[in-house]
Amino acid sequence: AACAESSPPASGPGPAPAEPALVEYLLDSEVVNESSGLARSQRRDDVLWTLNDSGGATELYAISTQGKLLATLSIQGALLNLDWEDLASYTQDGKPYLLIGDMGDNSAFRPVLNFYRVEEPELTPSATPQALSATATIYTVAYPSGPRDAESLAVDGEENMAYVLSKRDAQPTLYRFPLASPLPLALPAIMENLGAINIPRAPADYAGNVESYNWTTAMDFDDSLSRAYVGSLVNGYFWDRADGETWAQAFARPPRSFDLPDYPQIEAGSFALAAQRLHVTRS
Repeated sequence: AACAESSPPASGPGPAPAEPALVEYLLDSEVVNESSGLARSQRRDDVLWTLNDSGGATELYAISTQGKLLATLSIQGALLNLDWEDLASYTQDGKPYLLIGDMGDNSAFRPVLNFYRVEEPELTPSATPQALSATATIYTVAYPSGPRDAESLAVDGEENMAYVLSKRDAQPTLYRFPLASPLPLALPAIMENLGAINIPRAPADYAGNVESYNWTTAMDFDDSLSRAYVGSLVNGYFWDRADGETWAQAFARPPRSFDLPDYPQIEAGSFALAAQRLHVTRS
């Protein structure tokens, strides 16, 4: 496993709160071949969870904060990894959960999307990776105005709401849906459109890949629910949320920006449990 730490510089007017250090991981397991989602464990500060992109197994993978594979979690009830794109962890009513977003839709043709929630299992010490399984609660949802592509998912456990950020729109749009009792599969829940977020777009004279700059591929809320992270393939962004503010109000302000490591593909990011680090993976 390879990792490096750097402190993202703040940008924008006025002093910014201290930023978490950035920690990047090269996963050492061949099982994880395209890490497209990352979530911190809600049980242990030395464990992260990840998943493979479209066509992968219907599994989650526990990794150490050194990139070592610790466990494989088979998701019962998920028949297909059509396009698993992000993963969120949160605690609600004292229970730790993992929420999988099968929401990738490059061609914007999927009328409904599936999200799978499982209670995060406890890991026991083991010399070899553990094989675990969990039965998922399935949420079937749809956008209010037709299909969208999205790769960014976060959960507010106090609200018991999942948030989704669109990827390919000219200005990414924030949506949400409740994580209370899901509707029957034949009756998808309709997500709420919270509007476009305030996020930089590639300058007209940008010499790099404009899509890599503009397309959002990761999102997370820290456990204090006072800071959000959004990542593209080249940039990271932080927003801070004041007491009493909604996430939509926080995202309406300009973010603080920083460069992500110069790798071909970084699609996954998560705050650490104590929010003093931001983890990203490449595989």
